[in-house]
Amino acid sequence: MAIPLSVPAILTVVIFTFTLTLQEFVYALTFVSSSDQKPITLGVSTDLIRGDVFFWGEIMAGALIAAVPVAIAYNLFLDRFIAGITGGAVK
Repeated sequence: MAIPLSVPAILTVVIFTFTLTLQEFVYALTFVSSSDQKPITLGVSTDLIRGDVFFWGEIMAGALIAAVPVAIAYNLFLDRFIAGITGGAVK
């Protein structure tokens, strides 16, 4: 009986881990030198900000592209989150 109630917590950890490994900002900043191997967040922060000039359209497009996989993963598991929240509620 404990496994069905722990599924939302496990899925939350999976989504957070997916998000953190997707971004890997500091490691990529340290180890990646070529522009074609950078993750989205590093590419946006290093290639689209030059001095005092911000390319806001491109920055927002990069932010949207970075957020889409997380939103898709959340929407895929949304029913399990809701089932876990309501299943663990006091009746």
